[in-house]
Amino acid sequence: MDIKSSADRLGPPDVPPIYHEGVVYTQDENGPGGVLVASDDETGKALWTLKIYDVKIDKALEADAQWVFFAAMTLDPDGRLRIVNEAGKAFLVDVTARKTAAV
Repeated sequence: MDIKSSADRLGPPDVPPIYHEGVVYTQDENGPGGVLVASDDETGKALWTLKIYDVKIDKALEADAQWVFFAAMTLDPDGRLRIVNEAGKAFLVDVTARKTAAV
């Protein structure tokens, strides 16, 4: 997905999707960040989304320069997603319960 960026903001980091039990997990790259998308692996149809963290935007500054995307996403042995954002904050997502906790 291409994002038009300012001189201050390159696109989001390239974070590979996670495939698990027929679902593909990606980040929503349509700014400002912090949203997980779960899609059907076969059809590509979005199943659900979950806000992992808030991105506060100061209206006095350029919006896209403040966006905070996922920097890494991995699957742990218990089937939970571990997401680290560009600010270095980590989150653990229980994809079955669709709940997030800061790590």
